[in-house]
Parts: sequence; C-alpha cells; structure tokens
Amino acid sequence: MNCATVKEWMPHYIEGMLSPEVELNIRLHIEACPDCSSWLEEARGLAALWSDMEHGVDTLEPLDFPDLTGDVMAHIEKLETGRRERATKATMARRRTAPGTSWMHYGVAVGLTFLLLQFGVFENLAYGINEINGQMSTSVTAWFNPK
Repeated sequence: MNCATVKEWMPHYIEGMLSPEVELNIRLHIEACPDCSSWLEEARGLAALWSDMEHGVDTLEPLDFPDLTGDVMAHIEKLETGRRERATKATMARRRTAPGTSWMHYGVAVGLTFLLLQFGVFENLAYGINEINGQMSTSVTAWFNPK
C-alpha cells in the first residue's frame, strides 16, 4: 500500500470503519513509514479537537446579533422598485420605435440583396449548394453502408 492511499483512508482508519484486511494493511504501512505515522498522529489530534468542538457547541451561549432583516428587505424593495421603473421606461421607448426600425431593417436587407445580385455574388450559389449536397449524401451513404 502506498502513502497516498493510506492518507486517503486515514479518517476511516481512525474511526474504525474499514474491513479488518484493509485496516491491517494500513497499520503495517504506518508502522513501516515514519511520514504516515506522523500523519496519523496529526489526524488523531485533529479528530480529537473536532470532537471536543462538537461536544462544546451545546454549552455556548447564543450570541446577540442585531436583527437586520427589516432594513435589508427595505433596501431590496427600494432597489427592485428602481429597477422596475428603469425597465418600464426602456420598454415604452423601444415599443414606439420598434415598428419603424423593423421596416428600415427590411428595406436595408432588400437593398443589399439587389446590390449583391447586380454584382453577381449569387451567380454560382445553386452550383455550390448542389456540390455540397452531393458530397454530404455520398459521405452519409458511406457512413451507413461501410464497405
């Protein structure tokens, strides 16, 4: 067994949750390895400290913290109201200009399309689509029907 495995299983070893065979292997490794032996001592010390802390939690007096809930909720409500007002103003402004803007976009798109047609940009488009379609159908056929 190597050191990394022993260190990984150390908490289970301390709590006695391992099978007897694994526990024996870990014990033999710890006896032969000074690094893992010191690791075990530290882990047992931390486990004892943790146990003492868990048992001591019941004896602690509750701390007196001020109740900030009302102030925090009022501030959140103020922020939310401001956000709603800004969102409403932006939406109203956008609705007035949206129809005009959309017609302008369509007009620009149509103008660019006619311009591109005049320069012959779409001249070989049908050939390119047929070429791509032929290559894809050939590759898909080859994929489903391996030779």
